[in-house]
Amino acid sequence: MKQEYTLAELQTEMDALAQLFDSVTLADPRMGLLDPATLQPLNKVAAVPVLDADGRGMRIVKAKNGLEAVIAQGISVAGTPCVLMLAMPLPRRLQADGAEDAFTRALSQMQDDLRRDHVTGVYNAVYLNEEFRPKAEQAALNGQPMGVVMVRVNEYWQLRENESESAANCCLNMAAGILQLTVGPDHEKAVLARLNDGFFAIVTAGTPAAAMAQTVREAMNDSRREFNISLSRRGSFTVEIASAEWGETASWDMTLSLAQQRL
Repeated sequence: MKQEYTLAELQTEMDALAQLFDSVTLADPRMGLLDPATLQPLNKVAAVPVLDADGRGMRIVKAKNGLEAVIAQGISVAGTPCVLMLAMPLPRRLQADGAEDAFTRALSQMQDDLRRDHVTGVYNAVYLNEEFRPKAEQAALNGQPMGVVMVRVNEYWQLRENESESAANCCLNMAAGILQLTVGPDHEKAVLARLNDGFFAIVTAGTPAAAMAQTVREAMNDSRREFNISLSRRGSFTVEIASAEWGETASWDMTLSLAQQRL
């Protein structure tokens, strides 16, 4: 598959691919589905798989007629970066009673495991991009508040270098527990994820990020923030908190970046 297309070449390519796949669409991760004839947004959210360094990605999704695989390829159309998405049903036959449900449960569990941080159990960047990003972008398109609260655990690297990885992970788990209680269980409104190292992100949909940031500050101030360094020693941690609203950038990636820059 080519990486660069003109509008005419793209139309020819999509027509050819439509003979092989059930669905062929063009998307911009920030703006959703695009009209392949004009590259204008269709105001429809697109669940774009996370792309690797080569611009490729894949995910399994639930469709009307069962599970399907969505293959994504990053391309450039008339100089504009886009993602070409190809969907097809999973080729499988499950005849035994309960086999369909068992397969679906196993697949759902596997997907959930891949979207969880292995240290704290909260969501990771894959979940934010694949699952929550479309919800947040749709909330922004509907005029609802959407933003990001970034939280940095200040002692994380010091603990890794001067104590142990186990101590640093205990610190992260304590921080994640406080943050998760603060965010709450309603993932339609806000979700907590660990991005990397000592950074957490809370993405809100329908709630101003500044209000969530204030709630997080109050929760941290009211908590003991103590964790085990060893069997006989305990430590404490501090955090830095910053927020950014979607309206400041009108971009998912830039909103996350702006919140992190403000730390």
